[in-house]
Amino acid sequence: MKHIFFIAALLSIFIGSPVLIQAQTNAAVSADTAEREQATLEKHIKPILDALKLTDADKAAKVRKILVTYFADLRTWHAANDAQIKEFWGQFDKARTPGATNIAANANAALTKIAAVYAMFKPQHEKFISDLSAALTPAQVEAVKDALTIGKVKFTYDVYLQIFPTLTDAQKAVVLQYLKDAREEAIDCEQMKEKSAFFKKYKIKIEDEYLTAQGYDPKQARKDFAAKTKAAKAVKPADDKQ
Repeated sequence: MKHIFFIAALLSIFIGSPVLIQAQTNAAVSADTAEREQATLEKHIKPILDALKLTDADKAAKVRKILVTYFADLRTWHAANDAQIKEFWGQFDKARTPGATNIAANANAALTKIAAVYAMFKPQHEKFISDLSAALTPAQVEAVKDALTIGKVKFTYDVYLQIFPTLTDAQKAVVLQYLKDAREEAIDCEQMKEKSAFFKKYKIKIEDEYLTAQGYDPKQARKDFAAKTKAAKAVKPADDKQ
C-alpha cells in the first residue's frame, strides 16, 4: 500500500510540474501555429485552383502539390530576406520623393539591390514555373500568374489603353510585355504591397522611359484622362435623372 501512495505522489508531482505544463503549452501553441499556417496556405491556393477550374482530379492534386511546395519555399525565403528587401524598397521610395536629386540613378541603384536579393530565389522560381508548365497548358500557367497578382496585368493594361488611346499595336505589345515582366517578378512576393511595388517599377519604365521616348507626354495624358473621367462622373447623375 505504501508503494501505491508513493507512486501516486510521484505522478502528482510530475503531472503538475512546471516543465510538463510548459511542454503542454508549447505543444498547444505549435498546433495553433500550424493550424493558422494551413489556413493561410488554403487562402492562397483556393483562388488559384478556382481560376483554373480543373476537372481532372489527378491534375488538380498535382497542381496543388506544386503550389504547396512553392508557397513553403516562398515563406522560408522571405523569412530570411524580408528585412533587407524592405530596407531597399525604402531606399527606392526615398529616391523618388518629390524634390530629391539624382532620382533615376538612386532609384535604379535601389532596384539593383532588390534584384540581387531576389536572384537568390531564382532556382525556386524557375522550378515552380517549370513544374506548372509540365502540368498545365501555357494559358493555364498564365492564369496561375494572374491569380497570384490579382489580375494586375489586364487591369493596368486596360487603363493604359484608356489613358493612351492612340497607341499603335506595336506599342501596345511593348506595354503588355513590360506588365508581364512586372508580374513575373511580383509572383515571388508574399505581400500585395510589394507586388504593387514591382508593377510601379515597370510603370516607370513604361511611362518615363518607353512612352516618353515614343513622343508621348505621360503626365499630361494622365491629367487629361483624370479630367475626362471627372467630367463623365459629373454628367452621369444628370443623365440618371432623365
